[in-house]
Amino acid sequence: MDLTTFTSALAFVQTQGYLLIFILMIIEGPIITTAASFAASLGYFNIFIIFALAVLGDLVGDTIYYAIGHFGRHRIVEKYEHIFKISKKLVITTENHFKNHLGKTLLIAKLTPLAVPTLILAGASKVPLRKYVTWCMIIILPKIIFFTAAGFFFGYLTNSLLQYYKDAGYVLLALLIGVVLIYWLGKKITALITK
Repeated sequence: MDLTTFTSALAFVQTQGYLLIFILMIIEGPIITTAASFAASLGYFNIFIIFALAVLGDLVGDTIYYAIGHFGRHRIVEKYEHIFKISKKLVITTENHFKNHLGKTLLIAKLTPLAVPTLILAGASKVPLRKYVTWCMIIILPKIIFFTAAGFFFGYLTNSLLQYYKDAGYVLLALLIGVVLIYWLGKKITALITK
């Protein structure tokens, strides 16, 4: 595919864009969700598909971290406990904490830079996957609604402002042409009268 022209690049992004957006949402959800929603407000994507991809991308990312902890507990956590300063007592304490306060712990973790280690610890602590996914959905839905709405709103607002300025540009051009025409006609009429 030739991506050297704007129209061919735009066509490529529109046809392959959803897959690319989904992959990027797994890596960095909020920024990509906002940008894709902005593009959706301009008509390049479907906002409902962007929303669904944002939810799925966030869940896939969270589940990957969970799986790393769940399947890598013995190989990673216990093998390198002396490096990470993780004792078996800390792992047991963490397991009990997740059992008693799963929702609060995930909420606080997902709002801080400690999300990744906490999600890995949730998997290592053998939190039931169904409970984990349910709490992740409860936590991520408001966040995704916010970022999708923000991107769409700002895209809509930007498009409206650009349309206003485009229309204002036409009005100013018409006024400029009118002033020049009146000035030119005034010169011609003055020249005819003074002869």
